[in-house]
Amino acid sequence: MTPLAHIPVAAVVLHALAVREVPAFLDLEEDFIVAHPPHLSQNQALDSEHVVVNTHWGSDISGPVDQYSGNLYATAYEGYDGSDYCDIARVYYSPPGEDLTADAAACAKAVAEWFTSRPSTSDAEDRSGADDTDEVRTSTTEVC
Repeated sequence: MTPLAHIPVAAVVLHALAVREVPAFLDLEEDFIVAHPPHLSQNQALDSEHVVVNTHWGSDISGPVDQYSGNLYATAYEGYDGSDYCDIARVYYSPPGEDLTADAAACAKAVAEWFTSRPSTSDAEDRSGADDTDEVRTSTTEVC
C-alpha cells in the first residue's frame, strides 16, 4: 500500500472529477487543475469556459495528501486566447480542516453540475429570442 505521503492531492481530485466524467488535467507549470467540457480537448480547454481547481492556505494541489489542510476551491473562467481570462463564478469552496476525500467529491459534483447547467453559445442565442433586427444582445456570462 502506498503511504499518503506519496499521493498528491491532485490525484484525489482528478479521480473525483473522473468519477463524475469531467475531463481534467494538472497544469504542472501553474500547479492547478483545469476541468473542461467533454467536447473540448485538453489543448482547447483554456480557450473556452473552464474551471480551475486549487487549494488555499498551506496546502498544495500537487503536494502530498497528508499535508492537505482544506480550502479546496473551484473557479470558473472564460478563456479568450489561452492567456486572457475572465472570472465567471465561484463554483466550490471548502473551509479549512475538511476531509480531502469529501472535499474532492463535493468539488467534483459542483464542477459537473456547473458544466451541465451552462447553456452552449448556440443554445443561449436560440433562447434569447434575438434576431438580426434586435438592438440588445444577451449574454450568458459576465462582461469582463
